[in-house]
Amino acid sequence: MIGALGRAWQKRRGLGLDVVPAVCALGLMFWFGLIPLGHLPGPEFELVDKVWHLFAFGGLAGLLSRTCVYFGRNALRAAREASLASVSLGALLEVLQSFTRYRSADWADLLADALGVGLAYAVLRFLDLAAARGTA
Repeated sequence: MIGALGRAWQKRRGLGLDVVPAVCALGLMFWFGLIPLGHLPGPEFELVDKVWHLFAFGGLAGLLSRTCVYFGRNALRAAREASLASVSLGALLEVLQSFTRYRSADWADLLADALGVGLAYAVLRFLDLAAARGTA
């Protein structure tokens, strides 16, 4: 079953399903990352912003890996390139936030981004291995 999931993840589905979601997610992340924001939606606890960073940039890595596969990369290379791009985009967002009066750059946010990307890479790598082995 995991092998089938891995093969399904690697299958090209077209521009609308492989590229557009990553572009939209990236646009929304930068929009919400650079506008004045009173408080984050969802549950409220001490490190909620770090959880948002973890899921946002981990999810972006997954979406960007689909984009890389669409443009002809094999799944492993796509996962590596998407992970590097996601962490780099997280760093860029933090730099851009440092130029605003109402947001601030935070190393802990970048660390949360990297942790989310690392987890996404592990999942993508696992799916690639499962697809290659053809496990049921």
